[in-house]
Amino acid sequence: MTFALDTNVIIDLLNLEPLPSKRLGETQKANHSVVILSIVNYEIKKGFNHRATPKKQAGYAYMREEFALIEVTEEVWDCAALIWSDLRKMGITIGDADILIAAFCIIHNYTLVTNNTKHFNQIDGLTIVDWTK
Repeated sequence: MTFALDTNVIIDLLNLEPLPSKRLGETQKANHSVVILSIVNYEIKKGFNHRATPKKQAGYAYMREEFALIEVTEEVWDCAALIWSDLRKMGITIGDADILIAAFCIIHNYTLVTNNTKHFNQIDGLTIVDWTK
């Protein structure tokens, strides 16, 4: 199984939140893969550019060495466009970054690790898990 970390989970890990850190350790001990999506990488770097935090940047650099970075493909863009359209038809709007994160996970059959389940619960075909519970 492969787990894709949402931005909020990476922030929790950088803040050394105990439960997400424990869950990450359990995931690694079970030999599951962990990846970082390029859109999440963008969101993390955007935050670092806004507020310099050298200790957290060093922690993230370590994560980037440990976990594969998955780049966007045409298939992900196409899936994201369909998700956006399906949600819009239901009167639901969520941010493009979250739609892209969901599309990555659906296309690659990843389990999304997030504590923002409210945004992602409405997306068909997406498997999510919350490491804060």
